[in-house]
Amino acid sequence: MKGVSANDKMSAEVLQERQQRLAKWKKKKEQSVELSTNQDSSDDKVAARRQKLEEWKRKKRERDQERLKEKVQKPVGSRIKRRKGKRDKIAFELSDEETTVSSVELYKPSQDDKKTEFNVEKNSDNFVVDDPLDAYMERISGVSGAGSSARHAVDEFLEDKNDPLEGIDEENDLEEQDDDRVRYTRIAKLKSKKKVKQVEFAEQDLEPFRKNFYRQSEELDSMSENEAQELRMALGNIKIKGSGCPLPVARWSQLGLTTEVMDFIMRDLKYELPTPIQAQAIPAIMSGRDVIGISKTGSGKTISYLLPLLRQIKAQRPLSADETGPLGLILAPTRELAQQIYEEVLLFTKGDDSINAVCCTGGSELKHQINSLKRGAEVVVATPGRFIDLLTLNTGRLLTTKRITFVVLDEADRLFDLGFEPQITQIMGTVRRDKQCVLFSATFPNKLKNFAMRVLDTPISITINSQNLVNENVTQRFQIFAHDEAKYQALVRILDERIKNEDTFDSSTDLDEQSDNKAIIFVSSQQICDFLARKLENDGHIIHSIHAGKPYQQRISNLQKFKSTRNSILLCTEVLSRGLNVPEVSLVIIYNAAKTFAQYVHTIGRTARGTHSGDAITLLLNDEISSAFILRKALRDQELLLHDSSSVEELQRMSEKFEMGIKSGKYKVSQGFGGKGLDSLNSKRKSQQNEERQRYGDEDGNEIQRKSANITDSGRSGETDSPIQVPKLDYTISKISNPDGAVSFAAEVNVNDLPQLVRWEATKNDTLMFIKHESGCSITNKGKFYPEGKAPRSENDEPKLYLLIESAQEKDIRLSIELLEEKVKEGVRKAGIQSIKDTKY
Repeated sequence: MKGVSANDKMSAEVLQERQQRLAKWKKKKEQSVELSTNQDSSDDKVAARRQKLEEWKRKKRERDQERLKEKVQKPVGSRIKRRKGKRDKIAFELSDEETTVSSVELYKPSQDDKKTEFNVEKNSDNFVVDDPLDAYMERISGVSGAGSSARHAVDEFLEDKNDPLEGIDEENDLEEQDDDRVRYTRIAKLKSKKKVKQVEFAEQDLEPFRKNFYRQSEELDSMSENEAQELRMALGNIKIKGSGCPLPVARWSQLGLTTEVMDFIMRDLKYELPTPIQAQAIPAIMSGRDVIGISKTGSGKTISYLLPLLRQIKAQRPLSADETGPLGLILAPTRELAQQIYEEVLLFTKGDDSINAVCCTGGSELKHQINSLKRGAEVVVATPGRFIDLLTLNTGRLLTTKRITFVVLDEADRLFDLGFEPQITQIMGTVRRDKQCVLFSATFPNKLKNFAMRVLDTPISITINSQNLVNENVTQRFQIFAHDEAKYQALVRILDERIKNEDTFDSSTDLDEQSDNKAIIFVSSQQICDFLARKLENDGHIIHSIHAGKPYQQRISNLQKFKSTRNSILLCTEVLSRGLNVPEVSLVIIYNAAKTFAQYVHTIGRTARGTHSGDAITLLLNDEISSAFILRKALRDQELLLHDSSSVEELQRMSEKFEMGIKSGKYKVSQGFGGKGLDSLNSKRKSQQNEERQRYGDEDGNEIQRKSANITDSGRSGETDSPIQVPKLDYTISKISNPDGAVSFAAEVNVNDLPQLVRWEATKNDTLMFIKHESGCSITNKGKFYPEGKAPRSENDEPKLYLLIESAQEKDIRLSIELLEEKVKEGVRKAGIQSIKDTKY
C-alpha cells in the first residue's frame, strides 16, 4: 500500500509541473502575438517617416541643382575680381545661404521614435533590440569616413538658422522644435563668450620676414658724436633711450624713398621737411627696432609708422587665395581715431592694388567688415574690442594672426588707461613673438612703462621736446571768473566776436578766397554738453555736439557736418580730445578746465595741426586751483604779456595756493587720466606718504626723506633715483638650455644682506604675487637667512637667502627685477619712518 501511494504522489507532481509549463507557454505565445502586432504598427509609422524624409531629400537636391545652374550662368566678372599682375581674389557674395549639399543627413527624433524606442525581432526565442540612434551613427561613420569630420559637419548643420527640416511633419514635431530652440539658445550663449586663446607658433611653420630696410647715408655716417647731439638738439631736442639708435635725417631724400612717395608727402601733405618725430622714428623703425615715440599732437606721428609698415608689407609674399591676412595691425583707442588712420592708409595706398586696408570698429555693420576681410586685407585698422570679435568669429577661422609681422599701438597710453590692457594682452598672445611693435603717443607716463615692456623687445624710446609738449604754434590764453553765469556770458562774447570778425573778413575778400575758421568747445560731462548746446542754440548759434551718450550714427553725422560746414562750431566731451584731425580748427575753448596736464596737452592740440596756427582759451573759475597750477606751468612768458596784470596775479595766486597744498600733503597733482583699466604702481606709496606728512608735519616729512636717503646696505653702492637712496640689488642672469632644445633664463637675486624691513618687503607674498602677475615669471625663495657676519661654512650648507626668477624671455626677467627694486624702495622708506618712530616720545 505504501508503494502504490508513493507512485500516485509522483504522478500528481509530474502532472502539476506539466500544467505549469503549459500555462507559461500559452502566456508567452500571447505576448509574442501582441508584440508582433505592435511591431507591424511601428514598422508602418517608421516607413511613413522615411518616405517623407526621402521626399525632402529629393526636393533639396533639385533646389541645389537650380542654384548651381544660376551661378554657372552668371558672368565671370561678377564673381571674380582679378588684379593685374597680382594674385586672384574672390569677391564673396553677400548671401549667407549655403550652396553645397551636406553629405551627412541630420538625425532628429520624432514623436513616433519617442513612442517606439526600439524594434524587436523574434529569432529562435532570442529578442534582438535595434536602436535607431545607433543605426544613424553607423550611417554617419560610413558616409564621412572619419568621426571627427562627421561631428564637425553635424555641428555646422545644427548651427544653421534656416533648418530645412522645420517644415516636415509640423503637427507631430512641435515638442521636437521646442527642444531644438533650447539647444540653439545654448549654442548661441557658448559662442557669445569671446575669449582669445594664446597661440604658440612653431618656428618651422612661420615664414621668415625682413625688418631692416634702412641704410644710413654717407653724410650721416661721417658725423661725430658731438655733431649728432647737436643735430638732435636742433631738430627739436630729441631725447633717446636705448642703444643702437640710428641718427635722425634732415631731408626726405636721406630715407631712400621713391620719387612718387616723396612728391606725395611734400606736395600733397605739405611736409617739405620731416618733423622731429619723423626724422628720428622712421630710421629707427625701418632699422627693425621696436620703438616708443613720444611727441606733441599734430606732429605727424601717423606717417612715422605708416611708411615703415607699408615698406615691410611690400617686401613679403602676397596673400594667397586662402589667406585673409592681415600682415600689419594698427590698434587705436577710439572709433574716430581708427577711421582717421584708415583714411591716411588709403591716401598712401591709392593706386596700389597690392595692399588692401580694412577699418574694423564697433558701431559699424559687422557683416560688411567680414566680407572685406574674406577678400583679403594686408592692413587692418581696428579698436581692440572689435578685433577680438573678429578673432573669435567662426571659432577663430575667419581671421588668422599667423602672418602679422608689424603691430602699431597708436595713442598707446590712452589704450592702456581706458582699460584695454586685457584685450591687448590677449591679442598679443596670438601674434608671433618675432613681430615688430611700435607705440606712439603725445604723453607716456612712467607708470605705463611696465605694460609697454611686455609687448616690446629692447625698444628705443624717442621723446621730442620733453620739457614742453605744448605745440609752439598754439597761442594760449585764459580768463578767470567768480561764478558759472559769468563764464557762460564770456563764452557767448567770444563766439559773437568771432562771428563779427568772420563777417568783416568775408566781405572784403572774394567768395573763393573766404577762409574756414572752425571752433571746438570742450566740456567735462555729457550733461553739461547737452545743457550748453541748448543754451547756445537759443542764443542763435548753430552747434554740432558729440559725446559718448549719443548714437554712433548721430556722432558720425555731426562730425561730418562740422567738417563740411564753413566756420562751424563743435561742442564735445573729452571723447574727441585725442586723434581728431581737422586742420581748419583755429580756436579751442576749454569751458571746463582740464584736471591733468596730459588732458590739457591733447585738448589744445586739436588746433594748430601741421603747419597751421591756432588759439586755445581756458575759462577758469576762481576755485579751480589745480587747473590754474597746470595752466601756469604750460603758459609761456610771452603769452603772459597778452593778459592784464590783474588776471596774471590771480592765476599766480591760485597756482601758489595749490603748490603750497602739495608741499603740505593737502593736494596732489593727478598724473595721467586715472582710468579704471590701470592701478597706478605707486599710488599706495604716495597716499601713505601724504598721510604720514600730515600726521608728523611738513618738517617731519622732510626729515623722513633725509633719514631714508641715508639708509644703505654696508659695503654696497647706493643708487639715487629720487630723494630716497635705494640699495642696488645684487643679481646675475644666466641662460639655460633645456633638454628639449628650448632656451630659458634665470636670475638669482641676493636678498640676504638687505636691511631687515627691506628684506621683509621684498620677500613677502604680496610682493612676489604682484611681480608674478605683472611679469609672468616664476619666483621662488631659495636658501636660508644668515645674520650679519655669518655665511655658509661648506658647500653642503644652504646658500644665503636669494630669489630665483625664471622665465622664457630675458626681458620678463629684467622687468621683474625693476618691479622688485620698486618694492625695495618701499622697504627703504618704511625703514626710515620706523627709525623716526623709534626716536619720538
